[in-house]
Amino acid sequence: MIQIRHKATGAVLLEVDAATLVGAKLSGAKLQGASLQGGDLRGAIVNNADLREADLRGANLTNATFNASALDSANAAHATFTGADLTDCTLVGADFTDANMQNVNLRYAKLTGANLSGANLTKSDMSMTDLRANLSSANLEGADLRAADLTGANLMGANLEKANLTSANLNCAVITRARMGGCIDKTGKHGAAKATATAVRAGGPGTGKTTAKPAKPWWQFW
Repeated sequence: MIQIRHKATGAVLLEVDAATLVGAKLSGAKLQGASLQGGDLRGAIVNNADLREADLRGANLTNATFNASALDSANAAHATFTGADLTDCTLVGADFTDANMQNVNLRYAKLTGANLSGANLTKSDMSMTDLRANLSSANLEGADLRAADLTGANLMGANLEKANLTSANLNCAVITRARMGGCIDKTGKHGAAKATATAVRAGGPGTGKTTAKPAKPWWQFW
């Protein structure tokens, strides 16, 4: 029997009749503020669950499924999400600092204000995702960012090589020192990083540099 407790109060939030959480079926679970630091949840099914403010630091969530779950303000720094499915999740203000998120499905997810600095998002699907977040130094090589909303996102030092940015909204995003070789820009052209950068803020107030007229938000197209 495994007891999942609240990170602050120690109150039991859920009892799982198993010796491990690997492959556990936790769909619909109410786990707000749960302490799962360093936990092994490989292949777990956690759809439509409440994991807001949960402590997932260093947890192994490889190939886990979180469809339509809420992880707002969760701390998943240094966690492993390789191959995980986070389709349509709300991850507002969540911390994914240095997390391993290769091949993750974040399609339609909302990451407003999330911290993904240093995260490995290689070949992840973030199409039509709200990525108005901190992606500084993140590895987005080969990622699918079609129609993603990157308005005002911090992409400083990020690796966007071979990423697909077709129809992505990069208005006011910061791309200083970002690597964009071989990417597909927002107009669908290969290797046209310079064209993509023209829709990005070049400086702040008082710099004398202009900012492109804001494009329609991505959610007005779907």
